[in-house]
Amino acid sequence: MLRRWIALFWILTFAHGAREAKASDWNAVTQQELRLEAADIGDPGADAVILFREGELNDNDPEGTNLKLYIRIKIFNDRGRRFADVQLPYVAGLGRITDVQARTIRPDGSVVEVKGRDILDKLILKTRYSVHRAKVFSMPAVEQGAIIEYRYRQIYPKGFRYFALDLQSELFTRQLHYAIQPHAVSRFEVRWVPFNAPDAKMFEPKWNGRFDIRAENIPPFRREPMMPPELTVKIWGWLYYSEELETDPEKYWLNYSRRMHERANYETRPTATVRRVVEQITLSNDNAQQRIARIYNYIQNEIRNIGSLQTNDPETEASEYKKNGTADQTLKRRYGTPREINRLFISMLRAARMDARVAELTTRDENFFHRSFPDAFQFNSEVTAVVAPDGLMQFFDPGTPYCPLGMLSWEKEATTALVYDPRQLRFVETPLSTAALNREERMITVAPYGDGKVDVKIESRIAGQRAIELRNEVIDLTPDDRRKRFASPVHDLFPAAMINEPSVAVSNLTNAAAPAVTSYSFSVPQFASRAGSRLLLRPALLSHRDESLFAGLKRSNQVYLHYPWSESERVVIETPQGFEIEQLPDPVSEDIGAARYRATFTRDGNRVIYERSLTVDDIIFSPDQYPTLKAFFDRVHQADRAVISFKQ
Repeated sequence: MLRRWIALFWILTFAHGAREAKASDWNAVTQQELRLEAADIGDPGADAVILFREGELNDNDPEGTNLKLYIRIKIFNDRGRRFADVQLPYVAGLGRITDVQARTIRPDGSVVEVKGRDILDKLILKTRYSVHRAKVFSMPAVEQGAIIEYRYRQIYPKGFRYFALDLQSELFTRQLHYAIQPHAVSRFEVRWVPFNAPDAKMFEPKWNGRFDIRAENIPPFRREPMMPPELTVKIWGWLYYSEELETDPEKYWLNYSRRMHERANYETRPTATVRRVVEQITLSNDNAQQRIARIYNYIQNEIRNIGSLQTNDPETEASEYKKNGTADQTLKRRYGTPREINRLFISMLRAARMDARVAELTTRDENFFHRSFPDAFQFNSEVTAVVAPDGLMQFFDPGTPYCPLGMLSWEKEATTALVYDPRQLRFVETPLSTAALNREERMITVAPYGDGKVDVKIESRIAGQRAIELRNEVIDLTPDDRRKRFASPVHDLFPAAMINEPSVAVSNLTNAAAPAVTSYSFSVPQFASRAGSRLLLRPALLSHRDESLFAGLKRSNQVYLHYPWSESERVVIETPQGFEIEQLPDPVSEDIGAARYRATFTRDGNRVIYERSLTVDDIIFSPDQYPTLKAFFDRVHQADRAVISFKQ
């Protein structure tokens, strides 16, 4: 169900469209709209403005949930012309887009229509789990002062129980109107809750035979690099059906925890088959941690993880699989979704006489958990909590492929989890892995030549969250695709680089307990620069950037990192033939508490040893902390640009 909600949210986030109508039935364009300038909305630097966004959602349509959208945008300058490229995404199998119409109104009032043949249906992304497509078109004759508008209809044949409505755009919105007709015969109560709105009453719906949400002069939402998930800062709202009578959050969550505990107890009941497998893979003299490790390794290596497939989705491979209703079925079929695998792990731990529970959570790559919002639909994942006799908890993530024992995938770390308990309400914060665990260590040798060419050999050892991401990214790639995967970032840094493709190697991919190892070599012509009789070489090869990590002078949102991390490299640089070491940069050391950097340069006979380390221990930095963080990375950027001088 979560994927259905995400699909709907995508539509409302990236598309701002229309109502079903004849081509001639557009809203009249007023002279005031044609004359409107950026200063009239209080922002002379604005690129464009949404004049209005209208949405009609009907949950009584025989075809399913019917969503019609219509948006009109005024273009203020040449930068605003980027809004002429429109993409209306949808997920195949969950819905379809029809009745797309679009047109441009020139400043003189003349109209240029988008032809039907110019509205394309494009494949955006295809995974094992879903197919993402989009209606794509470009508005014609867009210039400063023009108005563009488009509308369309989206149908969800299976309907929805939750509607995520986007209330804020990256553009200033003058008028917003949603008209929502809930299902007429639903036994559920219709509820509405806005998130991140400074004034929730601004978006309060009014009932007039349907729900009407009207708002004016909504400020733009500012997207920034490395910001929290949009749902945590952007204004949006949930209109949803609920059969829950309890609206007090604490009572709701306690009742929910009790119900789910009973259900999980049934699904994870250790059967004779489960007990037999546990007896086979554990030893009688194992302590608790050893039993956990053996069971975890068995789950990770013997049970196929089929991802978050919906078994009724014909667009995916899910039709091959059956839904596992119990841990016993998952074990016998030897495959499962992350949730099913997690519950098999719990069942096997229970067979090993441990107190293992489901810990349900909201992954922080999408949203943050709202304890004050009494609805469990916001949960989208789960992990295992093992409760020791002294009450301490350990968390495990068997549902994430190649996740090391005792770690959670990054989006499940530092989140509020509800641990199922029949007696008390147990919200627990999941642990955050350390920078020392999420590390990359690089050994690099550099052989420069007098003409500026350099030969580079790299071996990297990657652990923790970085290794989880790498393993899941490349494990199913062909050898050729793996080579392209490692060549791509090198070419991004050095467009003229020549990769030695046979040298690309990735090892230790399946053993999550140890670092993954990658190695490759490449050459870059004229990377070292000549200055008369001198050759200048920058040793921080892989840290090369054209600008600092944080370029903006100001910050509206928090800086939000996926996880703490550390990176280190030891670079051995040979002196080019006919040259000698002339000058080495001074060492650099920076420490702001939450982040540290160090770079040193040492002579070793006819070689230079360059050692660099960067550690970031935190994941959230407030706008007030941004100047300190930016200054730190500016100094790192400057230090990484240091050069070694060789004299001929």
